[in-house]
Formats: sequence, C-alpha cells, structure tokens
Amino acid sequence: MKRIILLVCLLVTFLPAFAKDKGVLFEFRQKKGDSSVHVSTIEEEAYLNGFLNNRAEIVNRVSTTVLENQKDGSAKLHTEYMTTENYLMNQSGRHLSWGEDDSVNIYRKKTGELYDSDNDFLPTVRGVPVFPGKAVQIGETWTAEGMEVHDLRKLFNMEEAVTIPFVAKYKYSYDEEVDGQLLNVIECSYEFYQEYARKPSSKSTFAGTMGFAKQMIYWNAKKGDLDHYTEEFQIRLLDIYGNSYEFTSQAHGEVIEYKSINDDDNLKKIQKSVDKMNLDNISVKSGEKGLTISLDNIQFEADSDKLLESEKIKLQKIGEILKEFSNDLLITGHTALRGSANARQILSEERAEAVASYLEELGVRDQYHIFIQGKGGKEPVASNDTEEGRSKNRRVEITIMD
Repeated sequence: MKRIILLVCLLVTFLPAFAKDKGVLFEFRQKKGDSSVHVSTIEEEAYLNGFLNNRAEIVNRVSTTVLENQKDGSAKLHTEYMTTENYLMNQSGRHLSWGEDDSVNIYRKKTGELYDSDNDFLPTVRGVPVFPGKAVQIGETWTAEGMEVHDLRKLFNMEEAVTIPFVAKYKYSYDEEVDGQLLNVIECSYEFYQEYARKPSSKSTFAGTMGFAKQMIYWNAKKGDLDHYTEEFQIRLLDIYGNSYEFTSQAHGEVIEYKSINDDDNLKKIQKSVDKMNLDNISVKSGEKGLTISLDNIQFEADSDKLLESEKIKLQKIGEILKEFSNDLLITGHTALRGSANARQILSEERAEAVASYLEELGVRDQYHIFIQGKGGKEPVASNDTEEGRSKNRRVEITIMD
C-alpha cells in the first residue's frame, strides 16, 4: 500500500519565535527557491482475510522546491515523488531500485494545511502536521483536520482517488537534543473510517476502508522544518465480496536539505573537472532529474557486470567530483541492442548495481542515497548498426539528483 506524507519544508535563516515561558510557535518557514529531500522507509506486512500474504520494505523519496511565496505566508510547492517496493540491500544485496515517478504542485499554509493540489492522488496524507497558529507549551494539546487519500486504481479498479477525512490529535510532549540540535517532540494520532457509496455503473469492487496512524514528530523550530519522524499505521480495505486487505506498517523518515545543482554553472564546473582529469568517453548533460555524468563505452568483463580495473580508476576520479555535492545519486545502466530484451534489462541493472556498489565502497554515498535502474537497450544514443554506435550505447549514467 503506497503511502507518502508531505512532511517537508526548508531552511531559512531567521530564528523562531519561542521562549521557555511563552512556549513554541510551530510553523513552516518556507522561502522561494529552498529545496529538500524527504526519504522514508516503510516496513510493511500485507494480510488477505487475516492471513499474511507478503512482507515488503517500501522507500519513498520526496523532493520539494518552494516555487513562490504568498502574502499570507503560504507557499506554492513543487514535489517530485518516487516509490520503490524492492527489498533493501541488507536483504537482497542490491541497492534501492528506482521506482514509480509522479509529481504534484500544491500550496501549504504556515500552519501546515495543504490546499489546491493539481494531482488528485498526491499527497496521500494531507494535513499532518497542522499547527494551532499560536505558541504552545510542553504538555499542551490541540486538534486539526486532515485527509487520507487512497490510490486504489490497481487494487480495486478505481478511477478516482478515495478521500477520507479525519481529525488528528496532537500533543507537544517534550524537547530532546539530537546531534547537537534541540528538537521539539510532538505526538500525533488519528483514526479514520469510511464506507464507499458505490455507483451502479461502477466497475470497482471497493466497499470501504478504516485505519489509524500514530506518529512521533521531531520538529526543528529553529529551521521551521521537520527533522525526522517515526510512525506506525494500519489500513484495512474491504471489497464488495467481503474480502479484507490489511496493511500493517512501521515507518521512519528524515528530511535532508539540498541545493539544486541543475544549472549551467555546475554543468560547466563538472565538465571542466572531467577535462582536467583527462577522462575519456565522459559527457555531462542536464536533464529533468538533475545533472548526469555519462560513462560512455564503460568497460566490463565480457557479458558480465564485473568492472575492469581501468574503469575503477575512472570511477575513483569521478567519485571525487561527486563528493563535492550532497544530493542523492541515480545510477542508470544501458546496453547495446544485442541479445534478448530480458537479458539486456538484467545486464543493465547488474552493471548499474556494480557502479553503485563501487561508489559506495569509495565512500561517495551510503546505500540509502544511491538508487539504481536499468534501461536495457531501450534508450540508445547512437546507431546499433555500427560497433562505434554500440559502444556509445553501452553506458552507465550517474545523475546528481534534484
């Protein structure tokens, strides 16, 4: 069950209005151009009619940029979502595979309310957290309305998003120092229930839903932003035949500030570094996801994913360039048009994994900030009719992500 919470906002330089005797004024502090990435991991068990059906680990990567500010303190946000349900590397030995993409433009008030989304299905939880608009002391409570949004297109053949309102209960519990930062710990919980009024013409089998969520929100009042959170939640979905689909999950997430590097200045900077290092068959380009360093004609042992020593030396040099940035990395493998489509897909994924593993070994990023994907031979950059063209198509791309 895909679950994405828009708990992201960004750093500004002024201090929050709070004091021990007056409490803390919780609010999102959002400034045009600020960006962050929110990465959450969900450990989920799925049950069908009470029997365990499968276990999965789901990773959501949510990158948000403030597009503009409103006079009332609200802000227009652009958010890119990625969800993968692949197992994490500590179970499968592989890095996180890049999953489904989607995006939304939405407005958020300083107090956290979200409105005017241009995507009916995102975000899937709206209105957590929402603050009372006044200073709050430790021990104080408040309530605020929110909404669950369920995407049941695949599971129940639903064409529209299912929206379920709820009232969340909040409590400012205590303060805690984490890594030298004072964080405000806020408890949040809510329950929801809704029967679905099925239209006579509907092909959907959905009958209703219920569930609950409990969160511990670690808020950085100095930044006006979430630092991290933990959550447990349960969602039960019912169909018209009496079947029950239950998702029980534990989740945790963090917000990481980053600066967009997808501009001409950084492109030229990286290209200059590549030229200075005398690296052959390397190109740099700008794309939708960020700046991409393409290793054209990257060399592996024949029909394998084992890097040649010459390529490891090349990656060591590229690793020094990558260390200058803190953004997540996406490693994409490509092949020439040889062999079956399935074999090409597998080989491209394995080669992306080989590069990701070596970059991790070099200390460029940890396993939670490197994603991989394979494209097989589906995105050639040259003709497959010549050896020169096929060499260019056998490439691995490293994208420094926005």
